[in-house]
Order: sequence, then structure tokens, then C-alpha cells
Amino acid sequence: MVGLATTLDLVPLAPAALPVRASSGTVAAAPDVCIGRTLLVAAEWPGLEDTPLSQPRVSVLACGEGAGWRQAALLYSLDDGASWTGAGGTAAPATIGVIEGAPDMASPWLIDSRSRLIVRLMRADMVLGDADATRLAQGGNLALVGDELIRFAVAEPLGAGRWALTGLRRGVRGTEAAIGTQRPGDRFALIERDAVASIDLPVTAIGRRVRLMASGVGDAAAPATAAVIVTGASVAPPSPVHLGLQRDADGGRRLGWIRRSRAGWTWRDGLDAAVGEESERYRVTIARPDGGVRSVETIAPTLSIEAGDADAAVTVVQQGMLAISPPAHLTLFNLGV
Repeated sequence: MVGLATTLDLVPLAPAALPVRASSGTVAAAPDVCIGRTLLVAAEWPGLEDTPLSQPRVSVLACGEGAGWRQAALLYSLDDGASWTGAGGTAAPATIGVIEGAPDMASPWLIDSRSRLIVRLMRADMVLGDADATRLAQGGNLALVGDELIRFAVAEPLGAGRWALTGLRRGVRGTEAAIGTQRPGDRFALIERDAVASIDLPVTAIGRRVRLMASGVGDAAAPATAAVIVTGASVAPPSPVHLGLQRDADGGRRLGWIRRSRAGWTWRDGLDAAVGEESERYRVTIARPDGGVRSVETIAPTLSIEAGDADAAVTVVQQGMLAISPPAHLTLFNLGV
């Protein structure tokens, strides 16, 4: 049969609608917590990476009086407040406090198992934690205590925001000159990468004061302020170590020391660390008891000493590209013997 076709009528089949009770939903409101004023800590410390900095750097840590604080706008001034430059915002909330019981004098070359550093954090909800040897070696539990960088192995809660820190590694990153300088009330700040805001400054800022100002939601009355004297610590080589006196084969006396490098803190290959500067240069100053002073520059970590330098005070600094190192000290006795 020609011209015939089949026609289909399609009818949708669907289950009957199920009755559902209507819901108005729930409100996902932010927690109603206090923000409070901004608390600010600013410092210049030696670079924490193995790549040397090419500009001086000021580091800023901030938190709030309340747990609801998140961030504040950051400004800095190099002309004592006559003009201000925007520096973005502060980083993640930092763990900040003050020292209540200062650590003892200790060697930077040994674990300080005697000191018990007592700190009081700014808020009771702030916490500190322990770190094993591996985590410490990887940079964990680094803190600024006064002007000294330390690492701590054990953090014991004492209640009411107070903590006792033990198993200390002192004078970290060449800050051993600050060991024993702390006093109750000095600053404490846990240094964590996400909590540090960095401000790179021109080389001309070395020797000048930098003023900082942070303003957040809770700072309507007045912004938080801080000030830092830029000494060049962030771009200076660490001080020479193991400064000593030896006798030459011909009977003379010779000073010797070992340099350190801001480019070789991890000492990955067990060989000498890179100089980290354009050249290796030192300045040796010899102050005699009779008032005579002489300075000598050398490109090697050694220097012959004259017989007339008996009982002299010797200081050695390494001259970096942008700043000189802290000095190493030695007093000479009985050179004529």
C-alpha cells in the first residue's frame, strides 16, 4: 500500500508531585565577636631566606584586641610623618605578646635547656605549640623576643594567656648580640610566613627611622603606630666567629676568624658557604691600652699582629655590599711571651 504512515501521539508520564513542607531557610550569620584595636609589632631582622636581600626590609606583624580582627591598612613614613606611603595591608593575624620572665644568658651554639621564657599573649584564645627537632630545623617555632630571634621546642600553657617556653635555640640568624638584653615587658611575636608583611625600603633608609601606621575597623579613635630604626640588619652579613690568636711558623702572632654568610644558613652541601657579598672584605680595629687605635682592612680572614699590640682590644667586622656586620671582639694578652 502506498502513501500510508504511522502517527504516534506521545503523552508524558510523570509521578504525582509529592507534598513538601516549605522552609524559610536559616541565617548563616558571621559570629558576633569583638574586633578591637590593632596591635602592631615592627622590626628589622636578618633575612630568613637563603637568598640575600638587595634592599633593607622592615617586617610588620599585627593582630587585634578581639578575635574578630582580620586586617588593617598599612602606611609608612621615612620623613618623620611629613608624608606617608601606602604599603598595602597587614598579613594574617599574628600571635603577639610580651615577656613576663626573660631568658637567661646562654650560648648561641648550644641548646639552652636552662632558661624558661614566660610570655603573656595578647588574647587568651591565642595558642603556641611544641616542635620536634625536625620541625625546628625546618624553621618552625621561630619567635622575636625583644631584639633576639629564638626557636623554642616546648610551649607549656600556664593559663590566662600565659605560656612557658623551654628548649630554646638562642641568637638565631646571627642575633646573638641580643642574648640577655631582654627585660619584662619587652615584645614577643611568633614569626610565621603568612603573618608577616614585608616593606622593602631604599638603601638610603639605612640609619633613619621608619614610622608605621596601621588602621583597621576597630581603630576609629586613632591608628596603631610603631617606629623602627633601620640599622641595615636585614642586609648585613652576620658577625665573624671563632676569633682567636695563633703563633706563626716563624714565631709571629696572627689573628684568625671564620666568616659567616647571609646566603648559607642551611649549609646544604657541608662545604664553605658562599660569601654572599660582592667581595670578601674585613675591617680590623685594634685599640691599645695607651689610647692608640689603628684600623686595617684585609680580604682574608687573618691578620698579623704586632708585638706592641699587647693587651689590646680587637674588633673585626665584615664589610657587606650594603652594611657592615656586627663586630666580633677579642682582648689580647701577653703578646710578647
